Amino acid sequence: MREKEIITTNQFIWMLFCIITSFSGLQVIRLLIFQARRDAWLSVILAWILDVLLAVVYAYMGIRFPGQNMVQYSITILGKKLGKIIGILFPIFFLLVSAILQRSLSIILNIVFFPKNSSELLLISSYLVISYAVFKGIEVIGRVCEILGPFFLFALILFFLFAIPDIKLDRLKPQLEAGLYPALTGTPLILSFIGICIIMGMYIPICNHPENGFIAKFTAVSLGTLIIMMLAISAIGIFSYPQAKNMINVSLELTRFVHLGHFFERVEAIWLMIVIGAAITSSSAMIWAFSVGISQIAELSTYKPLVFPAVLLSFVIGMTSFKNSLQLVNFSFYSYPLLSIFVGTGLEMFLFFAALILKKKG
Repeated sequence: MREKEIITTNQFIWMLFCIITSFSGLQVIRLLIFQARRDAWLSVILAWILDVLLAVVYAYMGIRFPGQNMVQYSITILGKKLGKIIGILFPIFFLLVSAILQRSLSIILNIVFFPKNSSELLLISSYLVISYAVFKGIEVIGRVCEILGPFFLFALILFFLFAIPDIKLDRLKPQLEAGLYPALTGTPLILSFIGICIIMGMYIPICNHPENGFIAKFTAVSLGTLIIMMLAISAIGIFSYPQAKNMINVSLELTRFVHLGHFFERVEAIWLMIVIGAAITSSSAMIWAFSVGISQIAELSTYKPLVFPAVLLSFVIGMTSFKNSLQLVNFSFYSYPLLSIFVGTGLEMFLFFAALILKKKG
């Protein structure tokens, strides 16, 4: 491919952080509390440990196959035919994630903020921005995340600090009331969402310091899981578990509850900026990863001609597959975790062991 795009380690970190922020701001907190109950924080810790271990594998593969992403080293390891069959599953997964993310965003905006506007109009507006961003390239997306990411982190930590006086720790008790089962079943759920950061396998070969792949993933996921844990603890401590699990959007309700003194009482506007910004930058990265991966499968010289078809396909998937919030929640709760773990963990571990057994290197 003729494009020679380069990102820095710092941009690497904040792009991954924005991905985690986008989902934590939309629906993952509610699903986590529904599944893990008061032990949601424990599920987050367990998922963080497993994801860090998985990051070691992705970082190792990035070093073992320098200059190659997961699509490319699938072909190197398994050969052209089988490698393309396995490798194409990664970009397809990224496309599905972009569709889920944008559909989730359009539904919550339509229900809460813009009930008189159609969700189709909101989706089209988002995808126009995404198309422009992807055409500009991953370097531009990285620079935007480098600016927005620290702001998101600071704002979310500030929300938590202002919520602390209203958190009642008694509502977090008793811990392990139903044994380890809720925490253990909540772990794969949250892992499947923070596991979207397997896109690190697309970032490593274009990073100016590819050896920093693990450091970038570790830093981003650690910050992201910290945010998820703070939101989960705040939601249960303020609203109680039975109420929090039934809310449309837990993080939004938290921002409505928090007041920054008497001079700034409508902080959900900040939540709105965070969610829209994180969702658009994350979806842009997903569409970019899909376009790059498919162009490598098809052996094209550039991914740019695939951007508009990818955006259109993502839009169609989002609109036709999830007609309402209930269908989207059911898919996110039951089907998506299995798909995410299969692609993000199963396929990568298969490639890892295949590379060792077949003694393949880049």
